[in-house]
Amino acid sequence: MPIVPVPERVRAFELDPAMPSGALPIFGEYLDRIGRDLANQRLVAGFFLVFGIAQFFAGAGVALPVGTLALAGAIEAWWLHRAHAHVPGTRLKREAFRQVDITADGLVAAGRTVGVRLPDGRWLRVRLDEAHRLLVAGHRRVWLLGRGPKLFVGFSGVVRLRRARIHDGPPPGAMPVVAPAGSGSPRLDPVLTAHRRQIARDLRATTAFLLVLAGFAGWVGLDFPVASWVAWTFGAGTLLGACVTALRAIAYRRPLPADHWTELRVVLDGPVRMSRSGAARLSGLTMLADGRVVPFRLPKADPSMAANIAATGRLWIAGVPRPGAASTGLPGYPVLGTVWLG
Repeated sequence: MPIVPVPERVRAFELDPAMPSGALPIFGEYLDRIGRDLANQRLVAGFFLVFGIAQFFAGAGVALPVGTLALAGAIEAWWLHRAHAHVPGTRLKREAFRQVDITADGLVAAGRTVGVRLPDGRWLRVRLDEAHRLLVAGHRRVWLLGRGPKLFVGFSGVVRLRRARIHDGPPPGAMPVVAPAGSGSPRLDPVLTAHRRQIARDLRATTAFLLVLAGFAGWVGLDFPVASWVAWTFGAGTLLGACVTALRAIAYRRPLPADHWTELRVVLDGPVRMSRSGAARLSGLTMLADGRVVPFRLPKADPSMAANIAATGRLWIAGVPRPGAASTGLPGYPVLGTVWLG
């Protein structure tokens, strides 16, 4: 069970250009699951739409029904954006990825827009957060899915895709992207640190949305007495969820405290299972430093975490692994999770 003090060439999940993207293990199933989940989530917007119309005919005035319909429209717009930005159509799932190696001067960025020079001289433009920008700068390759000017981009060690577009030139005002300084410490890993900051921002946005829902539920409870008990119950639940999410956002603002990685070899006891929401579940056996063989499980893992464990047979623990919950990730990649040992 080696402790890794210096960043080495870490094995990671890679997109395979030898088969259709929809047939790739874990990746294809993830696309199907997240696509269905996005479709199901839009049912929530449908509920608010019906509720808004019912309020209007029930004599709840104008402001409350209009607010309900506006909330339904915002939810629908968000899920449509996620589907557009991350889930390719059925036709693309029958195509294979194409690997593009990035030349020394072929990677630039202007804010969040990253430009990659393609072999034919054109430029790929894609919006990336800091963690994925550093990932591309360090590994100097991407995978393309699609043939037209609009396509999807995949990255090393990551299951999720990003929609991109091909242009004749780089982004205006773009500057070269420098590769991040490597670190064998989870606490100092620039990619993981940036990834945790992005998760914290996403959690803060979720907290704000839940607070809006709680306030809306209170409004319904006061102005729509027929459904007051449902509204107050829903509002209390969303308010509690907002508090929990806010605490998680605070925790993710801090870097991982461990100063080294521990690499464990693992044997899965079965295939990776995907939940309806796109989360992965996997379990198996691993060996600790004292020679004990213990079970491990990730009951609700990020699909990228599951794909890397399944593809490499490795589990990276931040710090010294002990029975119980432990932070896991992949050195130099925007991949994080929690594993239960023993």
